[in-house]
Amino acid sequence: MTKLLFHDDSYIKEFEAEIEEIIEDTVVLNQTAFAYRGGGLQSDTGHLETTSSEKYKMIEAYFKGGKVLHKLSPPPQKGLLNKKVSCSINWETRYRQMKMHTAIHVLSGILFKKYGSTVTGGNITPDKSRVDFEIDHLRQERVEEIVLEINKIIAGDHPVSVSYMKREEALKIPDLIRTKVNLIPESVKTLRIVEIKEVDIQADGGVHVANTNEIGEFVSLKSESRGKNNKRLYFTVKP
Repeated sequence: MTKLLFHDDSYIKEFEAEIEEIIEDTVVLNQTAFAYRGGGLQSDTGHLETTSSEKYKMIEAYFKGGKVLHKLSPPPQKGLLNKKVSCSINWETRYRQMKMHTAIHVLSGILFKKYGSTVTGGNITPDKSRVDFEIDHLRQERVEEIVLEINKIIAGDHPVSVSYMKREEALKIPDLIRTKVNLIPESVKTLRIVEIKEVDIQADGGVHVANTNEIGEFVSLKSESRGKNNKRLYFTVKP
């Protein structure tokens, strides 16, 4: 099974790996710092280079059939099997996505504590993101109130930490219920927990910044109704 380096360190930009399997235009690595697509997050992109200086673009990483697949261009040759490669992540887009993701967790924490609202969906890209959540209304004065609270937290010193917890223990924490951890397959016995000190705690598998003060400014772009109690907010972050 591929070791997920980004689970313990979101700041790895370059790493070494070995190609364990080749499946059509993808490879399976023994370890990876490429965060794969899922949970509303886009896949990392980057490059792979062999010891003989063959270069490949890593177009997309995704999880399928219990494996992390890395789609390459050009397609990998069979001779690459068991070869060592040097890998690098397109850092600028990855880092922006980290900021966006942590910003959504700050928003989620505020919504849950202040309004009892839960996040029902979202999509994160390096430039613009959206988040859907249950709330009775999202008129302009409430949007402004939420944005003000988010930026107050972002400007503060709130470290973001990662820990691991047995499933049965994690399910005892009330705040984790809103993340619908019950949707995680029963086979997953250990959950990765991301905590923003004094702000939010959730079971989560994505990449984050180490402190809220790295995010920048949270900027609301547009809000809209998706039904009686389901609203959507589009946003970005600025340095």
